[in-house]
Formats: sequence, structure tokens, C-alpha cells
Amino acid sequence: MKWFKYSLLVLVCCLEAQTTSSINGYVRDDATGEPISYANVFLANTSLGAATNQDGYFVITKVPLGPYKINASMMGYGIYNEEIMLFEGMPIRLDIRLKEEAIQTEEVLVTAERQKFQRSMESSQISLDLREINSAPAFVEPDIFRTLQMLPGVQTTSDFSSALYVRGSTPDQNLIMLDGISIYNPYHLGGIFSTFNTDAIKEADFHAGGFPARYGGRMGAILNVINREGNTQKITGMANLSLISSKGLLEGPIPKWNGLKGSWMISGRRTYFDTVINALKIPIGQKSDGSDVYMEFPYYFYDYQVKVNVDLNSEHRLTYSRFYGDDVLDFSWDDSEQTSNSNVNIQSDFSTRINWPWGNHTNGLTWRWIVSPEVVAKTFYSNSRYRFDFDLSFQDRNTYTYADSTMTYFTNFNFEIYDIIKDNTLETEVSWKATENQEVTSGFQIKNIDFDLGMVFKIIDQDTSITYTPLSLKNNTREVSFFLQDKWDASDKLKIQAGIRATDYNLHDNIYLDPRLALKYHYSDNVALKLNWGHYHQFLTTANGQDENLRLVELWLGIPEDKPASFSQHIIAGAEYMAPNNIFYRLEVYQKDFENLLTLKQDNPTTVDEENPEATPFNEFWDTDAESRGIEFLIKKSSGRLNGWVGYTYAETEYYTPPSGWHPPNFDRTHTLNIVGNIELTTDLEISSALTKSTGNPYTKILGRAYSWQQNLNSDTYWIPHDTYIVGEKNTERYDGYFRVDVGITRKGGNLFGLEYDTYWQIMNLTRHLNTLSYTYRTKTDPFTGNQLGVERRPIPMFPLILTFGIKFEF
Repeated sequence: MKWFKYSLLVLVCCLEAQTTSSINGYVRDDATGEPISYANVFLANTSLGAATNQDGYFVITKVPLGPYKINASMMGYGIYNEEIMLFEGMPIRLDIRLKEEAIQTEEVLVTAERQKFQRSMESSQISLDLREINSAPAFVEPDIFRTLQMLPGVQTTSDFSSALYVRGSTPDQNLIMLDGISIYNPYHLGGIFSTFNTDAIKEADFHAGGFPARYGGRMGAILNVINREGNTQKITGMANLSLISSKGLLEGPIPKWNGLKGSWMISGRRTYFDTVINALKIPIGQKSDGSDVYMEFPYYFYDYQVKVNVDLNSEHRLTYSRFYGDDVLDFSWDDSEQTSNSNVNIQSDFSTRINWPWGNHTNGLTWRWIVSPEVVAKTFYSNSRYRFDFDLSFQDRNTYTYADSTMTYFTNFNFEIYDIIKDNTLETEVSWKATENQEVTSGFQIKNIDFDLGMVFKIIDQDTSITYTPLSLKNNTREVSFFLQDKWDASDKLKIQAGIRATDYNLHDNIYLDPRLALKYHYSDNVALKLNWGHYHQFLTTANGQDENLRLVELWLGIPEDKPASFSQHIIAGAEYMAPNNIFYRLEVYQKDFENLLTLKQDNPTTVDEENPEATPFNEFWDTDAESRGIEFLIKKSSGRLNGWVGYTYAETEYYTPPSGWHPPNFDRTHTLNIVGNIELTTDLEISSALTKSTGNPYTKILGRAYSWQQNLNSDTYWIPHDTYIVGEKNTERYDGYFRVDVGITRKGGNLFGLEYDTYWQIMNLTRHLNTLSYTYRTKTDPFTGNQLGVERRPIPMFPLILTFGIKFEF
């Protein structure tokens, strides 16, 4: 009897395989060949259909044999129609091209936002395309990080920083990727700009929390910036000139040869203040020998990106991606002086130099293999190098020339602090569309990271050479991870996504398991309820001060052998509503708990030395715990002449360190309201605006000043005065509330010698509101009596009113 049942089951499966087939392929922009994400592909007069993924790929499985009319649609594009015939054992592969046009039809089109609403399982996830990234007024030029800071749950410490503090997490807890490659310091100009050239970006995928099992190694947020693939039809380009930088982009097809085809894209950017100022030769003084001294601007940054796609055939594609970006501060000063008398001639030479490069260098190669219409495999290898190398040197040389001899005395001093990271990663991911209602994804990752953090002092003279190395941390870490994820439509209303990630960290003996679970219940066609829960471990950290308002660079190191991996638990519950007019509403409540964090030791005594603050070592940490909770609300409209979003966040974050107890971190803001709007007044004129209003950031209050005497036996004055400030409990005070309004105007449709161009103007802090970065303190003195009256403070402001403009060419 059992034999009969098994035979019947096999027979049914065979009959089904013979009576059904599949349809798969890609949906692309007809003009450029760029893949279109979340396009709707469906068979007319049936319930069968699918949405494209990030690569523009779709698959419709178990389609009965016979004739069909396949349709593809996307807001902003015309509808694609094609008659097809499915035969036994012959799956159909389609290359669908959509043309941009104003759609005149009565059919209901499914927009990308609605597709995301229907398909997305993760809470706190949002994708921004280039138009949305550019929708917020920018400081000098559009910036993906500045746009993300306008979303709910994302905070910052000041106007001068584009770093992302997400739901209580610090920037080092965020996984920042460019085409899947980890970027360790994604900033230019000390954090004012991100390293990503927005002209080259296709879209940005951002997860504020609750991200799936395919992502590991971080416990804060995920940002994957996807660059455009390049135009497959013709060579095109653009150039952009702003007040501080110029950038350009070229893209085009690879000539077809032996069945190979593909595309390429290259973009670059560089600041030019140094070139312009140095060329002007503005005199500012003279040296000792009477020669002129000219003004020099010692800083610049640059970056370039390359992406090449090669389709070997219809199943195999290779993609090469490269990024190179550096900030360089190069300053030198040389002077000389000659003196003489009847006995000796003295030649004195002095020189000072600062050489400080820092930046990222990445390479990545991806092999995509469509094993079958239902199975897609990706194998990815990348290397990412982050370098920070500050080198300060002084040289003093004196040459004494006598009638019968010459003597030289010199002293060379050199100080160097460096941090070098080399990341080599190999990973494979396989996606299997098991059934119409189930998709299984699995893969592994091997990540080798070399850390080299050090500090060196060198003093050399004609007699001795002294080298002192107070800091030298070298280690090699390896993370070997495996993940498995199952996405299952349990019913028409309930969807479940369960996954687990297992990681072996070579400096620890145990295996770290990170289970993840996502539930989504469609209460109706337009309303969905979501619940996400997950465990997350992190195996690296930064040696940055916890109270810094300006994070110029990040000093990375692996979690030491004697410290456990940092851990976080995410719990997120939310409700989403997609209105019939495609306005998206989202309400979320979250709780994040952190354990085993490492905080650079910074004592919080009741007094702080006014003139000689205590130095902070880079290799001593407090064991730290933290918790964060909040409520977020988002309204987002992505289409139409008026688009943008409104976001509100109520958040509470507390960190615990032994000297300070529980306290809010310096980036905590209880209430934050962000409004971003973009309106197309005419086909040639757009106005964008952004408003931010929030609670002020916390700080530690100075309560007063202590005046004491210290004995000094090595001086003629045995007793000398000593001043200290008396401070309160850590971060119990807050700066005044933050408020800023920015406005941008873009004028399109210009033409110069046949080149189309747009001009744009940006006004930052239109209301000239004083937002406080920090306070400076000094002793208040009576000018008539000289008596000390206490401590007075003055605010250090953030951005004043700033007007910038630029021009963008396309060809």
C-alpha cells in the first residue's frame, strides 16, 4: 500500500511538470538598459504574476501550457504587451524594455511603492532612488547620508557630520556597502560629505533595524548603495560644477564580440580649492631671507568609481566594481636664517610638515549564474582597504662654519598615528523559488580582516635616536558565516520569513547564532501589520571618544580575544497603510538592547583640569551596555508633481559605563520632526525644501570653577595657582532645541552650445537659527578689580545661513 502511495505521488509530480512551465527574464529601461526594480509583470486574465527584484529579474513558476498575453508596467513607463506560447519543457526567457512616457490608460498600475508594500517583509526598510536622494536641499551638492538623516530613527550630532546614528547605534555599528563591498570610513572632509557620488547611484537600500539573515557582522543598520550599471545603448555623460568640487560621469555599451555584451560606467570627483588658491599666488608675508610667502590651501579630496558588466551568455554575467577615494592634507613650511660674526658663520634651517592621507580603496567581482529559472546563484569576491596615516615632523638643523672646521647639530622629531584595515571577503548566495509561495535563500561568507593600529614617536639628533611606541595593536580576524532563510506565504494574508545566521569568529571558541524572524499580516489589501525580531553580533569596533561632536576619522580594531562579541536584540512592531493614491503611511515601535559594547575610557571626575585635560589611551575600554526604544511615524509620497515625506521620531537612548552610570549619549534627541518636500512648478522649474526641528543634544554641565594652589619645588615660586572646572552628572543637560530650514531651486532646460544643463541654488539655514554645537568656557573677571567672578560660557554655532549654487551638464 505504501509503495502505491509513493508511486502515485511521483506520477502526480511528473504530470504537473509536463503540464506547466515557467516564464523568467529581466525588465530594463529601454533608453539606458538599466534594470528596473519592483516592476509588475503579470499574465493577462490570470492571477499569475511577479515583481522584479533589485537586478530587474523576475520568474513566474508553474504556469499551465498554452497561449498568454504578458504585461509589464511601472509608474512613469508605458505598458509592455507581448503574446507568448508556453510549450512543454521549454521555459521562456524575456528581455522586456519599458519606455518612459506619460501613461494614458484606465488600467490600474502597480507602482514601485505598492510592490514594496506587498513584498517587503522587513520592518524599518526603505529604498531611495536618485530622484528621492536629490529631493532634499543639500549642503553644496546632493548627499545620500544627508538625505538619510531626514528619515525617522536617524540622528546626527551636528551640521558638520553626515555620520548616521540609527536607533541608539553609533556609526561603527552600521554596515555601509557600495555594490555589496564594505566601506569603513564613508566620509570626506571630516564627515561633512559622504564618499558616494550621487550621480553614479542607481538606488540606496536602507534598513534601520530588523534586517534579514543574509546580513551579518553589524548590529545597527544596513545601507547598500547600488551604482548604475551603465548605458547599454549609447555613450552618454554628465558633468557637475559646484562651489567646492567638480565631478563627471561617462557610461556606455561594451562592443559586442563573440556573443559577449555589456556596459560600463566611470565617475570621478575632486575638490579644486587647493588648485585655484595655489595658482593665484596670493602673497601673505615674507620668510627670513626676504622671499615671498604665498597662501596655500593644503587640503583636497577626490574619488572615482568604475563599474563594468559583461554578459557571457544568457545565464552568466560578470560584474567588476571599483572605488577609490582619498582625503589629503599636505602642509609644509621651510625657513632658513644666516647669522655671522668674526669667528663663525651660522646657517639655521627649520622645516615643519604634516602629511595626512586617509581614505578607502575597494575592488569587487561578482559572478551571477542563472542555474535555472527558479534558481539564481551569486558568488562575490571583494577586497576593501581603509587607510589613515597622520605624519607630523619637525626638523631643526644648525651648521657652524669656522675658519678651520664645520660642525652640524640637528634635531628631528616625528609623530605618526596610523590605522590600516585590509578586508578580503568571499561569499556565495543562492536563491531558490521553490514554489509560487515560497523562496529559500542560503549562502556563506568568509571575511578576513587585518587590523594595524599604532602610534610612534621618534626623536633623532646627531648623537642619539629614540623611538617610542605607546600603541601597537595588530591582529587578524576571520569571520566564517553561514545563513539560511525561508520566505513563505502561509496564506493570502500571512507571510513568514524565518532565518538563522551562524558565525565562527577565530579569536573566540564558540559559534555565534543569530536567529531572525519576520511576520507580516495583510489585514486588507491596503493595511499590513509587521513584527520583526532578531539577534545580531558584531566583531569589530572603533576607538573613538564617546563625547566627540566632530568625528574626523574612525580608528578601527577587532574585538579582542579577552572580550565577548558585541550583541544586540531588535524587537520591532509596526503597521503600514498604502492609500489608494499611493501615499505610504508607517507607524513603528522598537526596542533595542545592547550588551558587551566597548567604550573608549574617558573618566568623568567631578573636576576637569582647565589647561591640561587627561590624555585618552586608544586601547583601554569600559565594558558598556545600552538600550534604546522609540516610536516612529512616516508619511511618504513618491509620485506626482508634489512628492516628499514627513517623519517623526520619539526616542530614548541610554548607555551604561562604570564611571558614569546610565546616561543619554551625546547624539540622543528625544523628539525629531523632519519634513522634506519637492514640487515641480513647471517642466523647467523645481523647488525643494527641508525642515528639521528636534530636541537639543545632551551635554555635561559645568557647575563652577575650583581654585587651588599647588606646590612646585622646582620653581622660584613655590606655590602656583591651579584652576579646575566642577562638572555635573554626565549628559544631564541639553542644548537649546535644534531648528533648520533649507530651500533649493533647480532650473532645467538650459542649452549651451548644444549641451543641456540645469542650474541649482541651495540656501542652508534660511531662518539663520542659532543651533549650538558646543560651549566654550572661560573665567569671568572684573575688569576694574581683577576679581574672578565665576565661569561664563559662549555657544559655538553650527551652520550659519549659507548660499551655494552649481551647474549640471548632460551630453
